[in-house]
Amino acid sequence: MALVPVIWGVALMSVLAVSFLWTGNTSQHLARNGFDAAEIEAVAEAAIHRAALGLLEPTADKRWRVDGFPYDFRFDGWPMQVRIQDELGRIDLNFTDAPMLISLFQSAGLDFQAASSLVDKVLDWRDTSPFKRLNGAKDKDYRDAGYAYRPRNGAFQSLDELQLVMGMTADLFRRVEPALTIYSGRQFFDPQVAPREALLALPSMDETKVAALIAARPQMLLSALPLNGRAFAVSARMQREGKIIKREAVIRMRDDPVKPFWILSWKSR
Repeated sequence: MALVPVIWGVALMSVLAVSFLWTGNTSQHLARNGFDAAEIEAVAEAAIHRAALGLLEPTADKRWRVDGFPYDFRFDGWPMQVRIQDELGRIDLNFTDAPMLISLFQSAGLDFQAASSLVDKVLDWRDTSPFKRLNGAKDKDYRDAGYAYRPRNGAFQSLDELQLVMGMTADLFRRVEPALTIYSGRQFFDPQVAPREALLALPSMDETKVAALIAARPQMLLSALPLNGRAFAVSARMQREGKIIKREAVIRMRDDPVKPFWILSWKSR
């Protein structure tokens, strides 16, 4: 009988030991995951800074292109590919007009009627007026359709917000997103630095003509416009141990040698 408490005590000590060991392993795994996540973000931030240096390169023929051209290099053992896209080459969702948006949606596969109807809803979303367009949608329409939210009735604050517009699908958004921005502040976009998806929205353009135009582009140098105030999307594709990691940031350049740019958005892909 005297052995029973001893056996129970040994069993209890074993359970506690296993519990402490499991807790220690869990903490170690959590710490390692946290370290890996911090390393990924640090490497991605380094890629963004490298792109900014490419924009600021004083030698013209060494300056990085701003039309989405890929640059491959290694950083701290990480193979990576970085692209810079001038936001002046994209269609500004808050400033473009109906015909351009209709053409964009048609290039993504909608017929004219469906594209026109969706554009009415997009314009009603960004329009401060309480009156809706023929095929548009305002607060009452969203409420009657069972949506838990209402249109902003103001400028889009992000591209992702476009997915909230009535009638916008995830597949259509994926196809038009590369052509869009909210950072250029202009009604028209610059075809010389535009991505394929934006060029296809132009009248009389097709895949063959767009491919030929992009292939014929010379080394895309920055124009004489000052960098200060201009926005660029920087995408980084990194690889480690067979794992692909993607990050995209939009930066706005500043006339400040200490802090040459602001990060306007940052997202994982």
